[in-house]
Amino acid sequence: MNLNITVTDPLVTSLPIHALLQPLRDAFKCQQQVILEAPTGAGKSTALPLDMLDWSEISGKILMLEPRRVAARNVAQFIAKQRGCELGKEVGYRVKGDSRVSANTRLEIVTEGILTRMIQQDPELSGIEMVIFDEIHERHLTTDLGLALALEIQASFREDLKILAMSATLSGLPLSELMPEATLLKSEGRSFAVEHSYSSVPNQGHWLEHMAKVIINSLDQHSQGSLLAFLPGQGEINRLHTMLSARLDSKTSIICPLYGSLSAKAQDLAIAPAPSGMRKVVLATNVAESSLTIEGITQVIDSGYKRQARFNPKTGVTRLSLKRISQASAAQRAGRAGRLMAGFCTRLWSQEEHGRLLKADEPEIVHSDLLSMVLDAAYWGVKSLSELPMLTEPSAVNENVSWHLLHTMGMVNDSRLITRHGRAAHQLGCNPRLAHMLLLAKQQAKQQQDIHLAVLACILAATLESRSRSRQGADISRYLNEAIQGETRQQIRNWVSTLNLAALGNIELSDAVRHASNDNIAMLLAFAFPDRIAKARGVSGYQLANGSGVELANDDALAGASWLVVADLQETEGRSQGKVYLAASLNEQLFDAQLAGLVDSIEYCGWDDVKGRFYAEKQRKVGQILLTKEAIKVVDKRLIKGAILEQISLKGLALVNFDSKCQRLQNRVALAKQYCPEHAWPALDNDSLLNTLDTWLAPYLDDVRSLAQLQQIDCYTLLLNLLPWELQQQLEALLPRSWPMATGTQVRIDYDTNGRALLSVRLQEALGMAQSPVLAQGKLIVTMELLSPAHRPLALTADLASFWQGPYEHVKKEMKGRYPKHLWPDDPANTQPTKFTKKKTFSSQ
Repeated sequence: MNLNITVTDPLVTSLPIHALLQPLRDAFKCQQQVILEAPTGAGKSTALPLDMLDWSEISGKILMLEPRRVAARNVAQFIAKQRGCELGKEVGYRVKGDSRVSANTRLEIVTEGILTRMIQQDPELSGIEMVIFDEIHERHLTTDLGLALALEIQASFREDLKILAMSATLSGLPLSELMPEATLLKSEGRSFAVEHSYSSVPNQGHWLEHMAKVIINSLDQHSQGSLLAFLPGQGEINRLHTMLSARLDSKTSIICPLYGSLSAKAQDLAIAPAPSGMRKVVLATNVAESSLTIEGITQVIDSGYKRQARFNPKTGVTRLSLKRISQASAAQRAGRAGRLMAGFCTRLWSQEEHGRLLKADEPEIVHSDLLSMVLDAAYWGVKSLSELPMLTEPSAVNENVSWHLLHTMGMVNDSRLITRHGRAAHQLGCNPRLAHMLLLAKQQAKQQQDIHLAVLACILAATLESRSRSRQGADISRYLNEAIQGETRQQIRNWVSTLNLAALGNIELSDAVRHASNDNIAMLLAFAFPDRIAKARGVSGYQLANGSGVELANDDALAGASWLVVADLQETEGRSQGKVYLAASLNEQLFDAQLAGLVDSIEYCGWDDVKGRFYAEKQRKVGQILLTKEAIKVVDKRLIKGAILEQISLKGLALVNFDSKCQRLQNRVALAKQYCPEHAWPALDNDSLLNTLDTWLAPYLDDVRSLAQLQQIDCYTLLLNLLPWELQQQLEALLPRSWPMATGTQVRIDYDTNGRALLSVRLQEALGMAQSPVLAQGKLIVTMELLSPAHRPLALTADLASFWQGPYEHVKKEMKGRYPKHLWPDDPANTQPTKFTKKKTFSSQ
């Protein structure tokens, strides 16, 4: 059912969404799914759920998912105030680490995966009648997964469950494909005119200084209203705060930062109206883009930047990079200036550059770490995210890395079914790595009869999950006392309760900190991050067990440690090594004790370039870090085979007898895949061959003992045999190795990497040919290289008919005197070809 209702008259009610209230009620009478498109200012996040509380047809609870914590709290506070009720009674909110709800709460605003956890704990969502997904266009992981699970519930357990998906824009959002039966309603937004200007940065290296100048000029030019500045992150906000504090009068201006890890009190200050007689300058990340009305804002200064987190599946680390925002994001930001009255927006880039910005942001699911999401999926009972009704397919590489890590930690079995350990980890509600550490710590605490070890694990997990920490260097032990204070203290208590640690003894957090030894800290972190055990190399650099490199600040207290466990690091675009933020020094003796399970003992064979021979040794390794090695005198041929394959992988196919015949076969098959894809052609490109050495080459290496013997292998035949006999025949028919000339000569066709088929032949043998040969069922024209009698190039053409009619005349005039004994006819297209001189040609006739 598709009722495309668009409200265009803003005079109908005070907010555009009011005109859709009745159509919404009507839609839900006959349909359980509704998609609502309502731009900024329509009232969808506030006026709509406020009105729904009075709908007689809704007797159960309403859940509304907000993708950001600050918005969830702000929306709940606003609606509760409008209802005249105490927050936490009829209207409440629940975010990670903070909630205001009661048994009487009818409208609950939730975020940060809270909805997903509620669904997992109660798949029927008992007592909940409607689930609203707000700002779904922001495409956070938790929103995508929450919607998928809600749709699963509706399709299986709760046909009566109402789902409302709301977005500021449906552009590029495949909601209608995911929910084809949903009713579609559209509303106009309510916003005032915003005047746009562009002020591109003259020097990108000093864009913050430029932004400070633009903010001060804007405040001088526009004497009314407060200003909202968008920046990519907390670091830039703090630096700009310092710049502006030195230039603005504190008696007339108040500067308020706004980002996700701020305390609730500081966030409320940024959102509240400016004090009487003062103007407010809010320095915000993209948390202020939507679902949040900041009182008094009439000016927006947009840096045009965001900080994007992109997961690197090779290292298991999330890389932060500074990126340009999309056009959709820029429109959302500018719209904040027109929420209450006409406003102004200055963009710190050119109008021409604006046209080159992406239309919309990428969803998180295509570039984020999917570990927690995959554990949620396993707990739900699926073996792949593709089994869920997802808005966008996830990154296959990132998902596979996550499944592999869960399997390594024993949270799923070989069939991707969740284990008992995985269920226990999911119940803890934290990152699976940290959950694994907490569960192993409890086991160790039982074995050692040391309650402090398990409590220490809870404190470390809280330290790592904390959204705000002081700066005391990379040594994580310096933050333990800080973690047992404030908001994180309650999270520690929650884990202590869930793990039932009280059964092990009396719990005192300060005692656990006091008894914390460096070895225990390192051991626990190694449980969570075995791939981030690090060995020193160079002055300040370290090699991680996963093979990547990181570095510590030279003046850090941990600098100089031989071994580390790195708990928090970030890779930054443009830097070859990640930066360590939190770590612990590691005693190497732990590899012979509590961390012995992380050590692999292997037999390794390699090639010594200096001595020109293979060598073999027994190695003990942690990931890719070598601990010890011992020479093996008699080298097993199995090890030599592995060493040969490793050398080929490292140095390429040049190590084998990979000649021009092999390359021509590669090019022929690549063209066959391009022009005749209906056949199952194998992948013979270099990357594919290197990735499948075990299949096509390894079986023929049993008797190879040296690189010289490797060169004697007939690689062309091995590659040809990758094509079944029928495909070999098909390839010869479509793209033959040679072309029969009328003179009886078989001329080789060269297929190059640019997709060209080249036939080089003496011009006299091409006489009488009306057109260039055509291959691949008429889809590929052969390029002909016409040669002189001395086999030197004369012309290159893929249109032989045109050559005979034009350029040939010039060739004939130049060559006739140089090669008078050879045939240069006036009508080449209708002359009998020959491979002899004129005398021999005519005598044979």
